Amino acid sequence: MLSTEELLRKAILTVGDGTNGDFGGPGQAALSIEQVTQFIELMAAEQVMLGQARRVTSNAAKWNESIIDFSSRIARPGVEANRLGYTDRAEPTTGLVEISTSLIRGEVPVSDEVFEDNIAGQSLVNTLERLIADRFGFDLEELFINGDTTSSDTYLGMFDGWMKLAQDGGNAVDGSAYGQDYQEIFRVMLESMPIRFQRNLRANGAFYIPFLTEIKYRDILAARGTPLGDLMLTGQNELRYQGVQIVGVPAFPVVNNTGKFLLANTQNLYAGFHRAMRFETYRDPREGVTSFIITARVGAAVAVPEATVVAYDVDVSV
Repeated sequence: MLSTEELLRKAILTVGDGTNGDFGGPGQAALSIEQVTQFIELMAAEQVMLGQARRVTSNAAKWNESIIDFSSRIARPGVEANRLGYTDRAEPTTGLVEISTSLIRGEVPVSDEVFEDNIAGQSLVNTLERLIADRFGFDLEELFINGDTTSSDTYLGMFDGWMKLAQDGGNAVDGSAYGQDYQEIFRVMLESMPIRFQRNLRANGAFYIPFLTEIKYRDILAARGTPLGDLMLTGQNELRYQGVQIVGVPAFPVVNNTGKFLLANTQNLYAGFHRAMRFETYRDPREGVTSFIITARVGAAVAVPEATVVAYDVDVSV
């Protein structure tokens, strides 16, 4: 597993040493395919859902990913020396996941004086690049989760994210009836998941909940005074319900003390990236600043919305 610093060195070619603001005009152009892959890994490394979701890339701004599954039972009673009848034969269900990307850009101007007055030299540039990549990754995760074309937020309004796609096409649970009985909400969500999508949840599935709700749920378990409760006090042990992991996500919104929970197989959530990604530096002597600029085209998709469950209007007050 590569460290963040190793990923950064692979993904970004620094222009100039940065000690005197001597970036000398345009920096690097489009990243190579290998650099794009490394940079996506770098952005996803410190994120929650982006690190677990299926990340796909393409040279096209809009493309299809193929999926294949069996929608029903394929096993039948057998008869020795006889093949199954025509109606007993099962064919896989195939489909396409369409991913359409939108253009996003980040620009961070840093004055010449910052470089001149800072004794860190090149390490300051490396720190800036690492922080920019991490923050850009968090912003992407926020968009992938909370994107909603009806939003008044122009950034979140670029496309529908995983939560909106799951709630519109998947299974919904009204969480307002359960108060803060989160175990009951988890149970109802599991029961609302169609049976054929339940079998891999313990290995690849997760309950995604607001981060502060994870902390509150740990406190609820800790108050029981059991060995499990003692473990919950440290906050370091993996949290699960019926074997399915519970993951707190900082990017999950809380509005008026209510929030949403999402139950999904991590590989059912797609994060699409156009390969023509750029991380550039540009010094403009007229302004006396060096700008660090990231340009990307991204899109979100849920391969099988029916394999998701969203609990809405959950009481997440602290």
